[in-house]
Amino acid sequence: MTTANTPRYTLLEDAQGVAVSTIMSALGIHLLRTAGLVTGGTAGLALLLAYATDLSFGLLFFLVNMPFYAFAYAKRGLPFTVKSFLTVLAVSLIADALPGVMDLRAIHPAVAAVLFGVVAGVGLLGLFRHAASLGGVSIVALIVQDRWGIRAGWVLLAYDTTLFIISFAVLPADRVLWSMLGAVVLNSVIMLNHRRDWYVAA
Repeated sequence: MTTANTPRYTLLEDAQGVAVSTIMSALGIHLLRTAGLVTGGTAGLALLLAYATDLSFGLLFFLVNMPFYAFAYAKRGLPFTVKSFLTVLAVSLIADALPGVMDLRAIHPAVAAVLFGVVAGVGLLGLFRHAASLGGVSIVALIVQDRWGIRAGWVLLAYDTTLFIISFAVLPADRVLWSMLGAVVLNSVIMLNHRRDWYVAA
């Protein structure tokens, strides 16, 4: 039985879990980008900026997340912040490398949206269970909840809704709608599977 003083993961198990989750998350981003879709969070903002400017998603994703590490450190501590920094860096690098080795030009946006939701959802679950994350919007939402009593879920919903509305100015309407499908699938995977009473992370 795992106690409060007993780590659930060895260093190797932790590293393997974060690595696999990172690769799955990067694959999810590749699926979205190939179909010209977006998502919520900092990844969605980076994708939208990449479409609008033709700059590298990886560079934008890395830069967009920089301000959030101070919030992560204040809210969750140094280990979480370091893991999140390394995970964001790895996703940035892998997502930018995948187009050169995985050609998915023929994928339908509906298929890309659903596969993204499943693959990235499982990737995010893995990161949560290994005390890491892919961005700081959720951390800010938790701080807002603690300080002003506004539920974190509502903060995230407001952010993502705003992002999708802005997306209509950059992307065709059908791509934004397919993107919303991907967000629904992703959030469903997380909501149905991320429960502390089912799984105790180290």
